[in-house]
Amino acid sequence: MTSQPAFDASLVGKPINLSNCDREPIHIPGSIQPHGCLLACDNSGRQIVQYSANAVETLGLSSNPIGQDIVEVIGHENAHRILNTLAIAGSRPRPGLIFAMKINGRAFDVSAHRFNGNTIIEFEPAGEVGAVFSLSRSILSRLNGAKDPEELVEMAAALIQAQIGYDRVMIYALGRDGAGKVVSEAKRENLESFLGQYFPASDIPQQARALYLRNPIRVIGDASCQTERLLGTVTETPLDLSYAHLRSVSPIHCEYLRNMGVAASMSVSIIIDGALWGLIACHHYTPRVMGMAERAAAEMIGEFFAMHLDALTRRQARHLERAAHQTIAQLLVDTSRGTEVASALRNRLPDLSDMIEADGLALYFDGETGESW
Repeated sequence: MTSQPAFDASLVGKPINLSNCDREPIHIPGSIQPHGCLLACDNSGRQIVQYSANAVETLGLSSNPIGQDIVEVIGHENAHRILNTLAIAGSRPRPGLIFAMKINGRAFDVSAHRFNGNTIIEFEPAGEVGAVFSLSRSILSRLNGAKDPEELVEMAAALIQAQIGYDRVMIYALGRDGAGKVVSEAKRENLESFLGQYFPASDIPQQARALYLRNPIRVIGDASCQTERLLGTVTETPLDLSYAHLRSVSPIHCEYLRNMGVAASMSVSIIIDGALWGLIACHHYTPRVMGMAERAAAEMIGEFFAMHLDALTRRQARHLERAAHQTIAQLLVDTSRGTEVASALRNRLPDLSDMIEADGLALYFDGETGESW
């Protein structure tokens, strides 16, 4: 059987509502968020084929850049740096980062990647770098001290909220049925708590889950902003922005955030064994744009969190397995020494309870209910 795509390409350019948002092609929105601008080139990274509506003003260009060589638009040295970054990345679509690039007297942080036959170059106002990575090192060091998965999950929300400064930070775990649960939270005192709340699988449609696996971070600077359209060469296949940081977001999701009073958000994927375990979900109640260095640090924190959570979970599983073997071995020893089976089980109820994910345990033996734990 051939699997169907999680999105419906026929919806490109059409109104999105609650009846079709689960099929919305969110990777090809045809627009970007306005806190930066974008130039799209051919696969060589030289000839410009599309640009965002704000690119001419943002970059201080004198004319429409369509058809021009990137060297003519941003200068030989800058173009050389971008092409070198692309060469280092090779065939990987993950964006390479360049900090503090000067273009027409303005400083930009730049990301560049190749995907689906296009080269996508994004420009944002330059931000601080050193302080951001110092903060991330501090967070990673603290997280590394967690002794078990529960401590790590609890610690992560508090550290990220304190250091990165979103009004609310949640660790959102996905169950086997796709539904999500807030398993850890750190927030401003005056905010209602979401801790322990469940959310249906439909809150994160399949195409969004697929995109979280492709691009592990998504930032919305202002859920009420006007997006910047992509202009230029019309192609049969719309420009795929799966890996673009500036990619605009589903209007339905922005409305969802606004209905909760949320103005800005950041989501970092927690990926374990190639599957989406959950998200580090951050909400802010006023617009907030995360700079490139901040995003890179948040992405690094998410990757470390996932690796450490996986390692601690495996270690905990090994410990529980050893304990279970010991309990069963002791039961066999007890019965081999003449202890009745019922008595042996009754004596080991606390140990048996530890072997099973259960809130309680009762012994029912030979038609009679015995002790419970």
